Amino acid sequence: MRRETGRVGGLAFFNDGRRAVTGSWDETLGIWDVQKGILLGELLQGHQGGVTSVAVSPDDKRIASGGQDGTVIIWDVERKQTVFKLDKHADKVNCVCFSPDGKRLASGSNDGTAVIWDSETGTIFTTLVVQGKVGRWVTSLAFSRDGLKLASTTMSGMIRVYRTDNGELLLKFKAHKIWVCGIVWSPDGGQPLISASHDKTVKFWNSSTGRQIGQPCIGHTDWIYSLAIASDGSFIATASNDKTIRLWCTKTYQQIGQPLELPSAVVCVAISTNGALLASGPWGGNSYLWSIGNTLYRQDGQERYKEGPGMEQKLSEVVSLQFVLLFHHISRG
Repeated sequence: MRRETGRVGGLAFFNDGRRAVTGSWDETLGIWDVQKGILLGELLQGHQGGVTSVAVSPDDKRIASGGQDGTVIIWDVERKQTVFKLDKHADKVNCVCFSPDGKRLASGSNDGTAVIWDSETGTIFTTLVVQGKVGRWVTSLAFSRDGLKLASTTMSGMIRVYRTDNGELLLKFKAHKIWVCGIVWSPDGGQPLISASHDKTVKFWNSSTGRQIGQPCIGHTDWIYSLAIASDGSFIATASNDKTIRLWCTKTYQQIGQPLELPSAVVCVAISTNGALLASGPWGGNSYLWSIGNTLYRQDGQERYKEGPGMEQKLSEVVSLQFVLLFHHISRG
């Protein structure tokens, strides 16, 4: 028996560019062949509540998932089995992410904590506690490219940056008036932070001082739910409650091309490592896959678009998204 399920809570590409993983509110995860749009093997089952976030380790051997049941599960991809089920959190887990070397895993929860785990042993490395009673939910997390820092966001609009070796709070600042739903590090030399919020904006920050860089990206007409960045940092993608996905140039802060319109609110978005594919998960439970046709990337990852005057116009000309396929997150029963 097959049945379509509810909302896709999280999705991520494997680094090989051939597979993606989705997590659903039906409590399961699916690994997909993104070229054929088919499910690879059986669904992964282990959560006792909807799956809210997924991440793939840098070596593609493990998946991490967070759930409404307050647990974090680390999965073995080849065996499709649970390696560790981690239950330190006392409330819903909103986000999970691996460190660049794959040795650490961070998870953030409505209980006001972010936990950094040893992903190889399942033990806790450190627990970061958000002080105060208002807006403590940890909504998104991201390791810096060197793995030495962890950025976290909360529903109150705060961004915090911690040292990952000892949990020291390095920086705290008010980034948005309300809920920050996504945070990423740019690979630029200064490692700026980029945040997206329910206030409909995307902002850029100096990760050492907390000062805003440039102007906000403005265009969405409703809450932004998710944020992803291309591996070379040249553009970002945002997913919104206004039923669109938008691309933005990180140098000019301008929107690239026209928004992608979907039939329902879009809660998650991801860009493949080689920049060739974009995936989205709307409320409706179906995931959409798009091919990014441009001169920014080739499949071998060698060609890069050179910056210059009027870059946003040039990007608008070379970046195009072509719908590839629709795949259904299904369960068997």
